Amino acid sequence: MSDAAGSGATLHGAEIAALSAALAAADMRTALLRVVDGIAAARMHVTVFSASTCFHETTELERIYSSRADVYPLAVRKSKRETSWAQQVMRERRVFVGEGPLEMAAAFDDQERMASLGIRSIINVPVVVGDRCLGVLNFGRDVERVAPADVQMGRLLGLVSVAAFT
Repeated sequence: MSDAAGSGATLHGAEIAALSAALAAADMRTALLRVVDGIAAARMHVTVFSASTCFHETTELERIYSSRADVYPLAVRKSKRETSWAQQVMRERRVFVGEGPLEMAAAFDDQERMASLGIRSIINVPVVVGDRCLGVLNFGRDVERVAPADVQMGRLLGLVSVAAFT
């Protein structure tokens, strides 16, 4: 798959095969998000990946996958009430990109923990079906600048992750 702008957001044959196998796995959600994690690490400089489901009535997220469960454990809910991040990602269903410590601190109350893990930028991709944000993919990266191709790859991985949220 490639977008019209030619950003290079494509999946390789082996990645497509791994995604297909994950969709047939007994624990499809974990298998699929594990493959997405691997693709993101290999292609987007992602060092910490997580996925969360959205609870719109309480404006909360609950983590369903984490590449670093020792630091970001599963089944933890986090309130995002009245934040510009919640407005942008959960309500407006738009990607959030944070580059560097100032942007990260403005959006996240755990920016110090993120920095201690070497996260210097983040891409948050809403997983959307219809007009509803079902979840969010969080791509924590060890590079400060985010290229448009990385955002496009994150969007593509958001599309292939829909099954993990339905």
